[in-house]
Amino acid sequence: MKKSVAVLGLGKFGDSVARNLMKDGAEVLAIDIKEDLVREIADDVTCAVCADVSDREMMSSIGLEEMDAMVLATAEHLDASVMAVMIAKEIGVPYILAKADGKLKGEILRRVGADEIVYPEEEMGARIANNLLGGRMTDLFDLSADTSIVKISVRQEWVGKSLAEINFRERYHLNVIAIESHQGVDGAPNPNEPLQENQSLVLIGKKDCLSKLR
Repeated sequence: MKKSVAVLGLGKFGDSVARNLMKDGAEVLAIDIKEDLVREIADDVTCAVCADVSDREMMSSIGLEEMDAMVLATAEHLDASVMAVMIAKEIGVPYILAKADGKLKGEILRRVGADEIVYPEEEMGARIANNLLGGRMTDLFDLSADTSIVKISVRQEWVGKSLAEINFRERYHLNVIAIESHQGVDGAPNPNEPLQENQSLVLIGKKDCLSKLR
């Protein structure tokens, strides 16, 4: 059964969320007060509506109560964000994810009903800094607040050694879940096969352990 998600705010972040949700098979209700942004995405989502997210009557009339989740993708005006979250909560939207541009604003949105807060600019800044300082380690995505999946190029000291010899679990407290090379991705790597210089390892583990490996 397809999930239905309302995306409120069609700036760069909201537009990207809405389009990627559609690619992943969700039904998307895209909402913004700016008609040009609504028109721009109308053909690429299930439904696009021009509406003021802080208008209780309008929000109650666009089918928000039928959504499985809502993404508040704008953080420009805190008062409008607070109203949108409160209205969605009252209407009965079961899960609300809200964008915030600061911890205080995030805490306010959480207190009025948001289930999860994201800080896109802050998180992207941290990701870029980690990637720069981490040499050839690339953050793929976070599984939770303290666990991530990353990709790292095989280091010179690992070349010619097998996963069993290096023993990532004991030495680094990390698990190798795949090996990538020019031939593709091996999701079940042979622990006794020597690593090569042109390969990359996909690792999963606690963020503090990944930071030490950097």
